[in-house]
Amino acid sequence: MTATLPPLVRDSGMQFDLFIQALTEQLDKAQATMALKARVGKMPMTFAVKDVQLDLRAFLQFVDEDLFVRPAAPGESDASTIHLSLTTITKPMIEENSVDISTEDPKFSLREALGADFDEDRRRLERIGVHTVKQLTELRESAGADVIERLARLPVNRLQQALMRAAAPRASQVKPPRSAESTTTARDDPSQIRIHSPLLRAGGRLPVVHAAGEMVPVIESREGEVLLRPLASQMGLDAHIDFGDGQVAAVALADGARGRWLEEAVS
Repeated sequence: MTATLPPLVRDSGMQFDLFIQALTEQLDKAQATMALKARVGKMPMTFAVKDVQLDLRAFLQFVDEDLFVRPAAPGESDASTIHLSLTTITKPMIEENSVDISTEDPKFSLREALGADFDEDRRRLERIGVHTVKQLTELRESAGADVIERLARLPVNRLQQALMRAAAPRASQVKPPRSAESTTTARDDPSQIRIHSPLLRAGGRLPVVHAAGEMVPVIESREGEVLLRPLASQMGLDAHIDFGDGQVAAVALADGARGRWLEEAVS
């Protein structure tokens, strides 16, 4: 069986998070089986697993930023001892202590916003709990760039570049509902363009948008986005967006367009 394993697994073991997931999955199956037995057998009392403690002799090593664990084989006496203690957790506790993964559109995730050039910087940010553009923006506003720099161990120039790229505007075209039963409203007009950026604040100063030498009307402003209704002659062209305080970006008025900064934003 060992010979059939992939070389990375055979030599380095399994990623530590996958090992924990596999272990808890087996406990989930055991719990489900005991619950089923109690329901079918109609037993007034049965047993449940509350805590699990394991001492695992294994070797730990990092491979491409991932922690791998390989159980020690017989005769390997220099392995480390890992003490694992698993306990139960309820659904309210999970919801209270987990990141809401549905708060941000995947198209505007931190991975998508920063791109492949910033993979290492993104991993450093994720290590301090920053997984979304919104979290990065909120941490910058509440704690300051110097705190992020120190905690994530990011060089100041790389952090500033990451902050700028994450805040760069994105464009998406409004698409009306496809269902025949749906009625198209003013907000479903396909000639409208949404501009997304964490610099946009509900109730704050509206950005000034120009394209083809004319103003682009701003219909609506929400947290993180504004809704534009460009003229037919402006669709697909670059629009200059003035966020204020010297922050000016350009983005094409087209679905999926990514913006770029024309002037350095105030940090």
